[in-house]
Amino acid sequence: MTDILSLPSGDVALPADIDVTQDHLLAEKVRITQPKAGYRVGSDAVLAAASLSLGRGRVLDLGAGVGGISLCIAQRLDQVQVTAVEIDPVMVALAQYNAVANGVDDRLRVIRADITKMPPLLAGSFDHVISNPPYHYAAGTRPRHPARATAHMGDDTDLKDWVKAAVWAAKPRARISFICRADRGAELISLFTAAGAGETLLYPLWSRPMSPASRVIVQVRKAVAGPGAILPGLIVHNDDGGFTEAAQRIMKGDALYMVHPARAK
Repeated sequence: MTDILSLPSGDVALPADIDVTQDHLLAEKVRITQPKAGYRVGSDAVLAAASLSLGRGRVLDLGAGVGGISLCIAQRLDQVQVTAVEIDPVMVALAQYNAVANGVDDRLRVIRADITKMPPLLAGSFDHVISNPPYHYAAGTRPRHPARATAHMGDDTDLKDWVKAAVWAAKPRARISFICRADRGAELISLFTAAGAGETLLYPLWSRPMSPASRVIVQVRKAVAGPGAILPGLIVHNDDGGFTEAAQRIMKGDALYMVHPARAK
């Protein structure tokens, strides 16, 4: 099942029979139309997108949803071409709608596909692969809303499937970035190592000062062996719940410092 959608800029329609909200990212530079109920785009999408620093090239967003990560990348990096893969037909339609509404549909292609059965032409063709995969444990409490449950826990997939798909799609020596819950970081690194991706960067994301990291960004390189590094990371919120000064800059469009110490200039 693979559908490549292409809607002309003047002929865009929202999916029928779904309640949506109009939201913004990157200081209102990105407009997001998304379902009112179920999984909703948040700061994870902005943080994941900020892990990229390509000047040009091809990016693949696995499990793109309504396009939150893809849209942030396309807005920040105007010389990259983004391919967004999503299995849910409603999310696919919304992602294409959002691409057109933000004027980036010439650089953002949306494909409806299962990440375990992607078109062969995508194999080994991307300079950076990125994903916010379903990273909650299958044994946990499953959300009642079907779309939210799929986004959190997946349907018949686990982290190993997402790692396999990302490594399959990346060029040799290309980078792969996943954002996931912190307590699955070690598992994710092990899966990437087994799949032949190394030189791992671990970027912790702390919800508040003096709290355990709640999320991590794991970035690896396909077919590159070498020691990894734990980077300084980011405290996202102050104790009062507002964004820290550093996080505010990211939320407005700055990049995270994702540079291996051995390659820092």
